[in-house]
Amino acid sequence: MNYNYNNNSYPQNSYQQYEQTNGLAEYSKRVFSWMFLGLGITFIIGFVMLMNADKVIFFLAENIALYYIAALVEVVAVFILGFFVGKLSPTACKAIFIIYSVVNGFTITPALIVYGAQSAFYAFAATALIFGAMTLYGMVTKRDLTKLGTVLFIGLIGLLIYSVIAMLFHMPMSDLIISIIGIVLFVGFTAYDTQKIKRYYMSFSGDEVSLQKTAIIAALDLYLDFINLFLYILRLFARNNN
Repeated sequence: MNYNYNNNSYPQNSYQQYEQTNGLAEYSKRVFSWMFLGLGITFIIGFVMLMNADKVIFFLAENIALYYIAALVEVVAVFILGFFVGKLSPTACKAIFIIYSVVNGFTITPALIVYGAQSAFYAFAATALIFGAMTLYGMVTKRDLTKLGTVLFIGLIGLLIYSVIAMLFHMPMSDLIISIIGIVLFVGFTAYDTQKIKRYYMSFSGDEVSLQKTAIIAALDLYLDFINLFLYILRLFARNNN
Protein backbone atom coordinates (compact mmCIF):
# COMPACT_ATOMS: atom_id res chain seq x y z
CA MET A 1 0.00 0.00 0.00
CA ASN A 2 1.42 3.36 -1.04
CA TYR A 3 1.02 6.56 1.00
CA ASN A 4 1.16 10.02 -0.48
CA TYR A 5 3.06 12.37 1.86
CA ASN A 6 2.65 15.42 -0.35
CA ASN A 7 1.17 18.31 1.65
CA ASN A 8 -1.17 19.01 -1.24
CA SER A 9 -2.97 15.76 -0.47
CA TYR A 10 -4.57 17.38 2.59
CA PRO A 11 -7.70 19.43 2.00
CA GLN A 12 -6.82 23.11 2.13
CA ASN A 13 -9.71 23.99 4.41
CA SER A 14 -8.62 21.31 6.92
CA TYR A 15 -5.08 22.67 6.95
CA GLN A 16 -6.33 26.23 7.40
CA GLN A 17 -8.61 25.11 10.21
CA TYR A 18 -5.68 23.40 11.92
CA GLU A 19 -3.52 26.52 11.58
CA GLN A 20 -6.34 28.71 12.88
CA THR A 21 -7.02 26.46 15.88
CA ASN A 22 -3.34 26.18 16.73
CA GLY A 23 -2.83 29.92 16.37
CA LEU A 24 -5.84 30.71 18.55
CA ALA A 25 -4.57 28.33 21.23
CA GLU A 26 -1.17 30.05 21.26
CA TYR A 27 -2.79 33.48 21.34
CA SER A 28 -5.10 32.46 24.21
CA LYS A 29 -2.10 31.11 26.10
CA ARG A 30 -0.38 34.46 25.66
CA VAL A 31 -3.42 36.34 26.96
CA PHE A 32 -3.83 34.19 30.06
CA SER A 33 -0.11 34.23 30.77
CA TRP A 34 -0.16 38.02 30.94
CA MET A 35 -3.35 38.01 33.00
CA PHE A 36 -1.86 35.56 35.54
CA LEU A 37 1.34 37.60 35.67
CA GLY A 38 -0.64 40.75 36.46
CA LEU A 39 -2.77 39.03 39.10
CA GLY A 40 0.31 37.43 40.64
CA ILE A 41 2.04 40.80 40.97
CA THR A 42 -1.06 42.46 42.42
CA PHE A 43 -1.92 39.84 45.00
CA ILE A 44 1.66 39.22 46.11
CA ILE A 45 2.01 42.95 46.82
CA GLY A 46 -1.43 43.11 48.41
CA PHE A 47 -0.97 40.15 50.73
CA VAL A 48 2.58 41.16 51.71
CA MET A 49 1.25 44.58 52.68
CA LEU A 50 -1.66 42.92 54.49
CA MET A 51 0.82 41.00 56.62
CA ASN A 52 2.28 44.36 57.60
CA ALA A 53 -1.07 46.06 58.15
CA ASP A 54 0.00 48.29 61.06
CA LYS A 55 2.85 49.82 59.10
CA VAL A 56 0.66 50.25 56.02
CA ILE A 57 -2.09 51.98 58.00
CA PHE A 58 0.43 54.35 59.54
CA PHE A 59 2.00 55.03 56.13
CA LEU A 60 -1.38 55.76 54.53
CA ALA A 61 -2.38 58.03 57.40
CA GLU A 62 0.78 60.07 56.84
CA ASN A 63 0.69 59.92 53.02
CA ILE A 64 -2.96 59.74 52.02
CA ALA A 65 -2.27 61.90 48.96
CA LEU A 66 -0.03 59.14 47.63
CA TYR A 67 -2.99 56.74 47.63
CA TYR A 68 -5.08 59.10 45.51
CA ILE A 69 -2.17 59.62 43.13
CA ALA A 70 -1.88 55.85 42.75
CA ALA A 71 -5.61 55.60 42.00
CA LEU A 72 -5.21 58.34 39.38
CA VAL A 73 -2.29 56.48 37.81
CA GLU A 74 -4.55 53.43 37.42
CA VAL A 75 -7.24 55.46 35.65
CA VAL A 76 -4.67 57.03 33.33
CA ALA A 77 -3.10 53.65 32.52
CA VAL A 78 -6.45 52.10 31.59
CA PHE A 79 -7.37 55.20 29.55
CA ILE A 80 -4.10 55.07 27.60
CA LEU A 81 -4.40 51.36 26.84
CA GLY A 82 -8.06 51.73 25.93
CA PHE A 83 -7.83 54.74 23.61
CA PHE A 84 -4.21 54.99 22.40
CA VAL A 85 -3.18 51.37 22.03
CA GLY A 86 -2.90 51.82 18.27
CA LYS A 87 -0.10 54.36 18.75
CA LEU A 88 1.77 52.34 21.37
CA SER A 89 4.42 49.70 20.80
CA PRO A 90 3.89 46.19 22.21
CA THR A 91 6.67 46.89 24.73
CA ALA A 92 4.93 50.05 25.94
CA CYS A 93 1.63 48.15 26.32
CA LYS A 94 3.35 45.48 28.40
CA ALA A 95 5.10 48.07 30.57
CA ILE A 96 1.84 49.94 31.26
CA PHE A 97 0.09 46.69 32.15
CA ILE A 98 2.83 45.73 34.63
CA ILE A 99 2.83 49.21 36.16
CA TYR A 100 -0.95 48.99 36.57
CA SER A 101 -0.63 45.60 38.26
CA VAL A 102 1.96 46.94 40.71
CA VAL A 103 -0.03 50.06 41.57
CA ASN A 104 -3.26 48.08 41.98
CA GLY A 105 -1.52 45.85 44.50
CA PHE A 106 -1.08 48.99 46.58
CA THR A 107 -4.58 50.41 46.07
CA ILE A 108 -6.47 47.21 46.99
CA THR A 109 -4.52 46.83 50.23
CA PRO A 110 -6.88 49.02 52.32
CA ALA A 111 -9.79 46.75 51.31
CA LEU A 112 -7.79 43.69 52.34
CA ILE A 113 -6.98 45.27 55.68
CA VAL A 114 -10.55 46.39 56.36
CA TYR A 115 -12.10 43.02 55.54
CA GLY A 116 -9.32 40.89 57.05
CA ALA A 117 -6.96 38.15 55.91
CA GLN A 118 -9.40 35.27 56.41
CA SER A 119 -12.18 36.87 54.36
CA ALA A 120 -9.64 37.84 51.69
CA PHE A 121 -8.34 34.27 51.43
CA TYR A 122 -11.82 32.73 51.14
CA ALA A 123 -12.89 35.40 48.67
CA PHE A 124 -9.80 34.74 46.53
CA ALA A 125 -10.50 31.00 46.48
CA ALA A 126 -14.16 31.52 45.57
CA THR A 127 -13.22 34.04 42.88
CA ALA A 128 -10.69 31.65 41.33
CA LEU A 129 -13.30 28.87 41.11
CA ILE A 130 -16.03 31.08 39.63
CA PHE A 131 -13.64 32.84 37.28
CA GLY A 132 -12.23 29.53 36.06
CA ALA A 133 -15.71 28.15 35.37
CA MET A 134 -16.79 31.24 33.43
CA THR A 135 -13.61 31.44 31.35
CA LEU A 136 -14.13 27.79 30.42
CA TYR A 137 -17.72 28.57 29.46
CA GLY A 138 -16.60 31.57 27.42
CA MET A 139 -14.11 29.44 25.50
CA VAL A 140 -16.33 26.45 24.71
CA THR A 141 -19.80 27.94 24.28
CA LYS A 142 -21.19 28.16 20.75
CA ARG A 143 -23.49 30.98 21.79
CA ASP A 144 -22.52 34.44 20.52
CA LEU A 145 -22.08 36.65 23.60
CA THR A 146 -21.49 39.87 21.66
CA LYS A 147 -24.84 41.41 22.56
CA LEU A 148 -24.25 40.55 26.21
CA GLY A 149 -21.58 43.24 26.35
CA THR A 150 -24.13 46.05 25.91
CA VAL A 151 -26.41 44.60 28.59
CA LEU A 152 -23.52 44.24 31.02
CA PHE A 153 -22.27 47.77 30.38
CA ILE A 154 -25.74 49.23 31.00
CA GLY A 155 -25.98 47.11 34.15
CA LEU A 156 -22.61 48.42 35.34
CA ILE A 157 -23.68 52.04 34.82
CA GLY A 158 -26.89 51.32 36.72
CA LEU A 159 -24.91 49.74 39.56
CA LEU A 160 -22.65 52.79 39.83
CA ILE A 161 -25.65 55.12 39.95
CA TYR A 162 -27.37 52.97 42.57
CA SER A 163 -24.17 52.85 44.63
CA VAL A 164 -23.96 56.64 44.72
CA ILE A 165 -27.64 57.00 45.66
CA ALA A 166 -27.34 54.31 48.34
CA MET A 167 -24.30 56.05 49.82
CA LEU A 168 -26.02 59.45 49.91
CA PHE A 169 -29.29 58.24 51.41
CA HIS A 170 -27.99 55.34 53.55
CA MET A 171 -30.41 52.87 51.97
CA PRO A 172 -30.98 49.64 53.95
CA MET A 173 -29.63 46.38 52.51
CA SER A 174 -27.83 48.36 49.82
CA ASP A 175 -24.47 46.76 50.57
CA LEU A 176 -25.89 43.26 50.05
CA ILE A 177 -27.69 44.28 46.85
CA ILE A 178 -24.60 45.98 45.44
CA SER A 179 -22.44 42.96 46.19
CA ILE A 180 -24.81 40.48 44.55
CA ILE A 181 -25.39 42.61 41.45
CA GLY A 182 -21.66 43.26 41.14
CA ILE A 183 -20.89 39.54 41.29
CA VAL A 184 -23.52 38.75 38.65
CA LEU A 185 -22.22 41.48 36.34
CA PHE A 186 -18.58 40.43 36.49
CA VAL A 187 -19.44 36.77 36.14
CA GLY A 188 -21.05 37.81 32.85
CA PHE A 189 -18.13 40.06 31.90
CA THR A 190 -15.72 37.16 32.45
CA ALA A 191 -17.49 34.93 29.92
CA TYR A 192 -17.93 37.85 27.50
CA ASP A 193 -14.29 38.95 27.65
CA THR A 194 -13.05 35.37 27.32
CA GLN A 195 -15.01 34.91 24.09
CA LYS A 196 -13.63 38.26 22.92
CA ILE A 197 -10.17 36.66 22.77
CA LYS A 198 -11.28 34.70 19.71
CA ARG A 199 -12.65 37.84 18.06
CA TYR A 200 -9.35 39.65 18.63
CA TYR A 201 -7.43 36.77 17.08
CA MET A 202 -9.72 36.48 14.06
CA SER A 203 -9.55 40.24 13.47
CA PHE A 204 -5.75 40.55 13.65
CA SER A 205 -4.55 37.09 12.58
CA GLY A 206 -1.33 37.50 10.61
CA ASP A 207 -0.48 40.87 12.17
CA GLU A 208 1.94 39.92 14.96
CA VAL A 209 2.33 43.46 16.31
CA SER A 210 -1.42 43.92 16.67
CA LEU A 211 -1.77 40.46 18.20
CA GLN A 212 0.82 41.33 20.85
CA LYS A 213 -1.01 44.54 21.73
CA THR A 214 -4.50 43.06 21.73
CA ALA A 215 -3.23 40.22 23.92
CA ILE A 216 -2.39 42.84 26.56
CA ILE A 217 -5.81 44.47 26.15
CA ALA A 218 -7.55 41.10 26.50
CA ALA A 219 -5.39 40.26 29.53
CA LEU A 220 -6.29 43.60 31.13
CA ASP A 221 -10.01 42.98 30.54
CA LEU A 222 -9.84 39.59 32.26
CA TYR A 223 -7.57 40.95 34.99
CA LEU A 224 -10.14 43.66 35.80
CA ASP A 225 -12.94 41.09 35.75
CA PHE A 226 -11.07 38.98 38.31
CA ILE A 227 -10.20 41.93 40.56
CA ASN A 228 -13.74 43.34 40.56
CA LEU A 229 -15.29 39.92 41.09
CA PHE A 230 -12.89 39.36 43.99
CA LEU A 231 -13.73 42.70 45.61
CA TYR A 232 -17.50 42.13 45.41
CA ILE A 233 -17.17 38.59 46.77
CA LEU A 234 -14.88 39.89 49.53
CA ARG A 235 -17.48 42.52 50.38
CA LEU A 236 -20.19 39.85 50.55
CA PHE A 237 -18.09 37.47 52.66
CA ALA A 238 -17.12 40.20 55.09
CA ARG A 239 -20.76 41.26 55.45
CA ASN A 240 -21.79 37.69 56.32
CA ASN A 241 -18.94 37.39 58.82
CA ASN A 242 -19.92 40.64 60.47
